[in-house]
Amino acid sequence: MSIASFSARDTLDEPVIKPRARWWRGRRFIVEVFDGADDALEALETVQGGITSQSALTSTAFQSLNWLTVLYEELAPAHRALPRLIIVTERNSGEVALILPLLVRRKRGLRVATFADLGSSNYGAPILGPALLKKPRSIRRAWRSVCKSLGTVDMVRLENMPAEIGGIANPLLTRSGIVPSRRSAWIVHIPGTVDDYIDSRGRQHRDDLARCWMLWKKEPSARFQRAATGEDVAHAYSVLVEQIAEPTAAPRTKAHVKQTASNQFFERLAIDGSDVDLVHLFTLEAGGATIATMFGVEHDGTFTILRLADAGRAVAKFSPSCLLTLEVMRYFVERGVRRFDLGRGDHPFKADFGADEVPLYDMIVARDLAAVPRAAFHRAKSRARKSQRLQAVARRISGLFGG
Repeated sequence: MSIASFSARDTLDEPVIKPRARWWRGRRFIVEVFDGADDALEALETVQGGITSQSALTSTAFQSLNWLTVLYEELAPAHRALPRLIIVTERNSGEVALILPLLVRRKRGLRVATFADLGSSNYGAPILGPALLKKPRSIRRAWRSVCKSLGTVDMVRLENMPAEIGGIANPLLTRSGIVPSRRSAWIVHIPGTVDDYIDSRGRQHRDDLARCWMLWKKEPSARFQRAATGEDVAHAYSVLVEQIAEPTAAPRTKAHVKQTASNQFFERLAIDGSDVDLVHLFTLEAGGATIATMFGVEHDGTFTILRLADAGRAVAKFSPSCLLTLEVMRYFVERGVRRFDLGRGDHPFKADFGADEVPLYDMIVARDLAAVPRAAFHRAKSRARKSQRLQAVARRISGLFGG
């Protein structure tokens, strides 16, 4: 459904920005802009279908066509966000250099362009085309072309960008306005078997996991399972929702509308994504009950955990989340996947698994004088995370620009 058809019904926020189509031709690059979910998704599908396997698009799972389809159709309307896809093509070769899957929203009087995220994605990143941008001059020209195509956008705020996308350097990190993100990614690479990797973590860690695994195996109906059928997926997802048990916002409020849309997004992603092998749901069972559930995405040789939950204190003796993570690793290593993304945030269990911290970056750029104070504040707050002395000051003034 197009964002334009939604805007007339939802009065919970400021008026949505109306879609429009345009293009801009520069000396080196041609930029095409597609507004609205239907046009943006159709354009991305067309580009993806016209590129050969030898020169495929490179992205994270969160900029894949399947992911963006659900996000643009389910989440964007609830947040009154306009889907916008920007395609940068090299003029001479006709090859795609860069694609930016964005959302444009009004936030406190400003039009802000962000990655298509809305709190659902682990990472924001451009989609890289076969015309790779490597030279500083080419990157500068391409980004200048993008900026000229943004129209009335007041501020660009692209968050949680990795330094590399599919092993290729992220060209946006060479531009101005780059600051460290609030959280880092945590990555585990398993070169051999999972058991060898556990041994490498030290005797205490190995013995603790072995003890939990033996306790679990002694339970009746101890089983690890990947949800394969539609019925299994629906059941596993319902258990995951119960185990997460987030508080429900009050009905008929903006927060309730957004929370409902988020629930619908992940439910549809679980069902539709399982059909195309993007999303995987795993369960750990004991004594006739599901004691842990995991929801994640596999893309380009990496499995990324999105949701991980367990049944709480009643099963704490098993360390079910750790056991389930290990079983999932065994499942994927047997199938050639050896890179595991444990997600953003420094939860203790990530250190237990020996995950490597990978920094992420934000780009915050003001394109209008009215956006300069807020952009400057966000950049200062990002830098203050690296300085305890400045954190107190950042908290004190955070209310000035809405955090």
